Parts: sequence; structure tokens; C-alpha cells
Amino acid sequence: MSPSSLHVRQGLHPLLSYPQNTCSLFSAFCTEENVEQCVMYLNQEMTTLGFPPLYDELKYKDGRQELNVISVMNCMNELLQLHHKNLQAREDAELQNLKQSSDMEYLQTSNSRLKDQLETSKREFAALQERDRQLQCKSKNLHQLLKNEKDEVQKLQNIIASRATQYNHDLKRKEREYNKLKERLHQLVMDKKDKRITIDILNYVGRADGKRGGWRTGKTDAKNEEEMYKALLGDYEQRQKELILENAELKKVLQQMKKEMMSILTPQKCNQKGKDGSGTVNGETAANLVNQVILSDNEEDAGDFSRESISELSCATAREQLTNSIRQQWRMLKNHVEKLDSQVSLVQVGALKHKDMVSREDHEQEMEELKEEIDQCKEMIKTQQQLLQQQLMIPCDDDTAMLLRDCYLLEDKERLQDEWKLFSEQRKNFEKERKSFTEAAIRLGHERKAFEEDRAAWLKQQFLNMTVLYDHRASEYGKLQTAFSGSPDQDNQKLHPRQPQKKPHCGCEAGVSRCASKYLPDTLAELCRSMSLIPDDSPSGSMPKRRSTPDSKAWSGSEFMSFK
Repeated sequence: MSPSSLHVRQGLHPLLSYPQNTCSLFSAFCTEENVEQCVMYLNQEMTTLGFPPLYDELKYKDGRQELNVISVMNCMNELLQLHHKNLQAREDAELQNLKQSSDMEYLQTSNSRLKDQLETSKREFAALQERDRQLQCKSKNLHQLLKNEKDEVQKLQNIIASRATQYNHDLKRKEREYNKLKERLHQLVMDKKDKRITIDILNYVGRADGKRGGWRTGKTDAKNEEEMYKALLGDYEQRQKELILENAELKKVLQQMKKEMMSILTPQKCNQKGKDGSGTVNGETAANLVNQVILSDNEEDAGDFSRESISELSCATAREQLTNSIRQQWRMLKNHVEKLDSQVSLVQVGALKHKDMVSREDHEQEMEELKEEIDQCKEMIKTQQQLLQQQLMIPCDDDTAMLLRDCYLLEDKERLQDEWKLFSEQRKNFEKERKSFTEAAIRLGHERKAFEEDRAAWLKQQFLNMTVLYDHRASEYGKLQTAFSGSPDQDNQKLHPRQPQKKPHCGCEAGVSRCASKYLPDTLAELCRSMSLIPDDSPSGSMPKRRSTPDSKAWSGSEFMSFK
């Protein structure tokens, strides 16, 4: 029972017991003795309330006004109606009060709920503001890092440009100095009779005993000239032996380097030819490979011819041929590696396109098959409808009709179940294929990103190695002037030796040289050690040291930078 109905019953309960109370009240109010007084009192009250009087003014009985029964009944009827109206209004007011109280409770609960929601939304808004602030800080930090990286890249580019210009200027200056020294040596060797090597004493210091020196005669002059010529010949022979040993070492290094380069290039060409046979590389790559093979054969012939002619040519021409052949080989290796990278990227892109095309063709084929199956199903449905109409037109028993209908329904149900299973399997296969394609695309993107990061790190490491090795070569290049004993600069250096300069980046150079010798192959590391590009402080360095020459230094710097 609802609380509103209970409240209404409680309000009606005193009204139902109202007649008993009125009877007791009337019995106490009116008695046989005061009937007339009560009637007069009631008449006055009714007239004051606007009801008609209870006495008839025209009729008198025994000198008194006679009581009008009709007016009394009408007044009682009106009073009863008013009483009923008041009761009805009271019930309506109570119901309205109950409704308002229930509405008030509902509004209070909704208000509390909305307050809770407001608090939760405020907390969420504060959390979102904090997260937005953190993201803004993170984005600012990332922008700052990007700006710093751009500045660093710009600085590195400026350093590269400045060092390149400085290297070119130093190279030209050293070439001019080398030509001057070469011309002077030629003059000293060829013009011995015309120009004798003498030492002019500016400030002569006398002997300690006060005696003067002996007279210069023909015998003493001849003896001094013979000793000078013997010393010059001994120096020239020693230098020739060192140059012969150095040339032999260079020949060995060059042959070993060429063999390794050919061994590196040959299997790659074979693999490329095999790929051409399998159909994964197009005709352009095959033509490039044929051209590379022809160029390598021509270079082998040229290298053999150069090795045969090195012994017959002079030192300068032999050095030029060596540097030119090594430059060509390094350029060929660099171009070949770049072509291989481009071919690998093209093969990957072609494979992805081929996979995508195959998947689209399969999808279109499946769509055509499904359309054909739908057409077949429509035709079967039409035939079944025609058969059903024919059977309905033919009169038959109820049992046979029910059996036929059940058979048809079972067949249709089984057929629909089979078709639904086939459709679900096809959908699962399609979802699996799509998932595998997406995973492959994501994996390819990650692999490409990792490859780019490794490539950037490798280029950065090679750039750092190149800069440190260049500084190391520049520091060692000052030893070139000691190779020529007949120059006056050498005499001045012997008389006034320079103080050795401190190198603050020596430890860094040694560490980078160790890293370079660690990551380079054994033969390349030995080649760099033989050319004094890497110091022989590593345990694996067993190559003998050689005398540094300007051409060898120039070749090692330029070609090593071009290869990097």
C-alpha cells in the first residue's frame, strides 16, 4: 500500500466518525427545555451567515412565529454540500501536499547527485588542465631540442665548409712548397759543378790558442769535396733504399686492397645476377650490372698494366698512377654501394606494390564469386517459390502438405546454415589477411625508421672519425720538411728546433682512432696504419711504419673523405 493512500485513509477516518460526535454534541447543546432558544440561536447564526431565516414571518401560532420546515431543510442541504466541498478540498490539499513532498525529495536527491557530478567534473577538468600543461611543457621542450639540433647541424655544416676550404688552401700551399723543394733538389743534384754546396760563416770565431787556420790549397779542397760527395751519395742511397721498401709495401697494400675490393664486389654482382634470373629485378639493374662487370674487367687490366709499368716509370708518375687507380676503385665501390641501396629500396617498394595489387585482385575475385553465388541463390529461391505455388494450386491432403513443408523448411535451413558458415569463414580469412597486411606495413615502417636511425648514427660517427683523423694528419704533416736534407730550412730547423706544441685533443684522437680500427676490416685498418691515418698503439697494429710524403698524405685525406 502506498503512503499517499494511507495518508488519505487517515484523513477520512475522523470524518467517518463525525455523526457520533455530532449526536453527542446536539444532545449536549439542545434539550427539551431550551428548544426554542436553540432554534432562535441557530436562526440568528444562519441569517448572519447569509442563509434564509428559519421562521416564517407571515405565519403566527399562539403569538409566535411558526418554524419554516422548507427553509430548514434547504439550509441543512446547503450546509451538507459545503461540508462535502470542504472535505473534498481538504483531500485535494493533502494529495497536493504529498505530491509536493515527493517532488521535493526527488529534487533534493537530484540536487545532491548533480552536486556530486559537478565535483567529479571539476576534478576531471583540473586533471585535464594539468595534463594539458604537461603536454605544453613537453612540446616546448621538444621545440627547444629541435632548435638546438638545428643549430648544431648548422654549426657542423659551417665547420665542414670551413675545414674543406682550409684543407684546399693547405693542400695548394703544400703543393707549392713541394714543387719548390723539388726544383731546389733538382738544382742541387744537377748543378754540382757550377754550384758547390758551401757554408758561409758570417761571424768567424777565432781559435782558442790564438793561432790562425791552415791555408786552403788544392789538396784540402779536393779532400773536402770527396767527403761531401761521399756523404751525399750515402744519403741518396739510403733514401733510395727506403723509397724502394716503401714502394714495395705500397704495392703489397694496393694488391691486397684490390683483391679484397674485388672479392667484395664479385659476390654482390653474382647475387644481383641471381636475383635477375629469379625475376625480382628489372632489366635496368641487369644492364647496370653488366656495365659494372665490364668496368671492373677494364680496371683489372688497367691495374695489371699499371703494376707492370710502375717499375719502369719514375716515382712521381708511379705515385700519380697509384693514387688515380685507388681513387677510381674507391669511387666505384661507393657508387656500387649507393646503387645497391637504391636497388634494395626499389625492390621493397615493388614488393609492397605487388602484394597490394595481388590482394586487390583476390578481393575483386572473391566479390565476383559472392555475386555469382547470390545470383544462384536468387534463382533457386524463384524456382522454389514457383514450385510452392504449383503445389498450393494442386489439392492435397493436410498431412502430405505438412510433410512437404517441413522437408522444404529443413532443406532451406540446412542450406542457409552451410552458406552462413562459408560466409563466416570467408570473412575470418579476409580479416586475417587484412590484419597481416597492416602488421606487415607497420613492421616495414618500424624497420625503415630503424634503418634511417642506424644510417644517421653511422654517418655521424664517420663524420666525427673523419674530423679527428684530419686533425691527426694535419699534426703529422709538419714532418714533411725533414725528408729533404739539402734545404736551408732544414738547417735552420736543426739550429733552432721548435718547441713541441701541446694537443688537447690527443686522447680523443686516440679513442676515435681505436674505434675506427675496431670497426674497420683488418685489411683496411692495416692500410690506414700503413698510411699513418691510425696510430700504431692498438695491439693489432703490426705493420711497419713508413716515411710520410706529401702525395701520400694528400691522397689519404681526400680519398678517405670522399669514401666516407
